[in-house]
Amino acid sequence: MGPAHAPGDPDALAAKAELRARMTAIRHAIQPAERNEASVRMIERLCASPSYENARTVFAFASMEDEVQMDALIERCIADGKRITIPWISRRGMMEAVEVPSLDCLEIGFYGIRNVPASLRSIVIPAEIDLAVVPGAAFGVDGARLGLGGGYYDRYLGLRATQAERIALTFDALVVPQGVIPMEPHDIYVQAICTESRAFVCTQVPGV
Repeated sequence: MGPAHAPGDPDALAAKAELRARMTAIRHAIQPAERNEASVRMIERLCASPSYENARTVFAFASMEDEVQMDALIERCIADGKRITIPWISRRGMMEAVEVPSLDCLEIGFYGIRNVPASLRSIVIPAEIDLAVVPGAAFGVDGARLGLGGGYYDRYLGLRATQAERIALTFDALVVPQGVIPMEPHDIYVQAICTESRAFVCTQVPGV
């Protein structure tokens, strides 16, 4: 597991910020064609897994331009008859999972993030989520996750949707060795990782 730190440890926060900046620069440098091809491979690996096959409700996200491209996964879930949800920031510090009726309905919302318009918004209770596809700035081979700094996923998956299996889709370049990511007590781990070249279970995840 990653190094343990007390909540709000200044050294941990500084180390996270430095690592986040470095990994974000690496992600930005990935060319669009490479990003798109890698995303397709990750989604293929995920959809071939028992975790996806057995899931009835999937929690994913509507990707930004430089992230893993998730539209194909959203469309695949809809085609496979699964309920697909994405985050909606309901208020500062809090998010909910809302069902996506179709990819075409998404509109640009806060921070330039696509979301379901208010007229179509249907909140799914956290206990119904079977599989969560988790974004992050970086992931450790032990399942450690470096988030984007807001803590939304740590609160939602760590405190509310605790039964959801957590899988990261991320680029090979953003996977780091065990112990590199500083982990505070509230930080969530993922249970498995899919990249463009491999898929593996994170056997070091606490409590798994």
